[in-house]
Amino acid sequence: MHVRKDLVVFTIVFMLFPALSFSQLAKGKTKFLGNALSSGLLWPNYATYWNQVTPGNAGKWGSVEGIQDSYNWAPLDDIYDLALSNGFPFKEHCLVWGQQQPSWVTSVDSAMQRAQVEEWIRLVGERYGSAYFVDVVNEPFHAVPSYANALGGTGATGWDWVITAFQWARQYCLKGVKLLLNEYNILQDNTVTTNYLALIDTLRVRGLIDGIGIQGHYFEFKGSGYTYPINTLKANLQRLTATGLPVYISEFDINEPVDSVQLANYKIYFPLFWEEPGVKGMTLWGYMQGDMWKQDAYLVRSNGTERPALQWLRRYVCIPFPPVLVSPSGTTGEPRNPVLTWRSSASATSYRVQLSTDSFFSVIAVDSTVADTLLPVSPLAANTRYFWHVSALNDSGASSYSATTVFTTGDQIETVEERAEIPKGFTLSQNYPNPFNPSTQIEYTVPSTGRVSLKVYDLMGREVATLYEGTRQPGNFVANFDGSALSSGMYVCRLSSGATSLSRKLVLVK
Repeated sequence: MHVRKDLVVFTIVFMLFPALSFSQLAKGKTKFLGNALSSGLLWPNYATYWNQVTPGNAGKWGSVEGIQDSYNWAPLDDIYDLALSNGFPFKEHCLVWGQQQPSWVTSVDSAMQRAQVEEWIRLVGERYGSAYFVDVVNEPFHAVPSYANALGGTGATGWDWVITAFQWARQYCLKGVKLLLNEYNILQDNTVTTNYLALIDTLRVRGLIDGIGIQGHYFEFKGSGYTYPINTLKANLQRLTATGLPVYISEFDINEPVDSVQLANYKIYFPLFWEEPGVKGMTLWGYMQGDMWKQDAYLVRSNGTERPALQWLRRYVCIPFPPVLVSPSGTTGEPRNPVLTWRSSASATSYRVQLSTDSFFSVIAVDSTVADTLLPVSPLAANTRYFWHVSALNDSGASSYSATTVFTTGDQIETVEERAEIPKGFTLSQNYPNPFNPSTQIEYTVPSTGRVSLKVYDLMGREVATLYEGTRQPGNFVANFDGSALSSGMYVCRLSSGATSLSRKLVLVK
């Protein structure tokens, strides 16, 4: 979003410190946790913490082409190469923005401006073909570029200049590169969120947008004299995820000089985004002291020691995500002894289930911890409304509770025989999530006792994983597949039993 101020170029005494033995914070998670890197300043501990990278300034037009037709690609190349060598998703930031543009662009006529913007987008698309994301237009609400009229101005749609930029990005970026819109100060105001959704829809109906960027700076939540309600932020975030487009938090920071205050606010605002299923990744806007746009948002001190917020973050991201509830949900006439079911949460070893007659869970009817993803409940009161939620647990701690759902009992009690359901067919469901990074879940059903094999192959037909091989009784099953050791690409999952074989394509994206 911004020009960093007072950048300190360190003599890297940090390199003399003992190497940290920690793995990346989000390794094995279904969403990335990345960071921004400075132009020409590649921190040696970067891959210790983060598994996605965005150039802070090196990818901006003004940084690359300060003199017309004279290009300085080297700093951006360095960051791009770091991403490729580590298998990180690389995001180019950014193509069109009303700040940090070349000063010379205002001195050429409209036709030349249009040609130069198109050329810039073409060159980036061709040079960084393995980029995973591109911020095509940055801050369209707050920083309209001086050359917007050359790209069509507001035009018939009100956003013709944005449409033109996305059309060129779609044309010149390789197929599969995700095109993003990026803005700040979106979530705290319902009207602004509505306006952002309208612009997103303008691009979406034209097939031009693949994801939504929300910056997530601290000042977007609170500042001197104001604090925006968490419920408003969360509700507007869910309005964006409801589009079905992946949402990315692109420039998160907590700018607080006092360690305890920074930690307290990390605990409030980071989970707001991290635990939202529609948010597919988060990028922090810097982490090293002295190399920050907001000077007090750093997480690692210049001597190599970590602030408490980073120590908490490492533990927190190891906790499972809150589970997604399946059934019963929003139904009436449920048996008095229902079976509560939910989706498994990656890395969870058990689940805590609570059921109550009120949405505040002040009166608990059930409080049970189970290893499975279902819980048969003893008979409840008839014709009564119940609320329930689930938390996922592992050795690192307990997740927040899932979203609460509700059901109403009827009069009947179901017998075990009525409840038992033997699958009627041999099925292999599409893995979830898909695409995935690096783990995913595969559900399948077996209708009769027999020998079953569930394996994963690459596109050359080579076996890369055996998820199950042995005898299965009739039932529904879930297998976890971890692709941490594999390269990005398409794989095939095959379920076989006797003469029957079913296959599904899996897409691993790192």
